[in-house]
Amino acid sequence: MAREKASYRDNLERITARFPNKEMLTVKDVSVFCGIDNRTAKKLFEFTNNYISVAKLARQMS
Repeated sequence: MAREKASYRDNLERITARFPNKEMLTVKDVSVFCGIDNRTAKKLFEFTNNYISVAKLARQMS
C-alpha cells in the first residue's frame, strides 16, 4: 500500500479549517483558497464537473 506524503495531513487540516462543512469544493473555492485564477486551478487540479473532494485536493497539493 502506498504511503501518504508528509504534507498531506497538513494540507487536509488547512482545507477543513477553511471549509469546515464542505466535502466537495468548487473551482471558485479552490482558486480563492490557493490565491490563483479559476483557469489555473482547473489546470493544476483534477475537477469532476467543476467539483473536487477535500481529500483529493489535499492529495494533489502534496
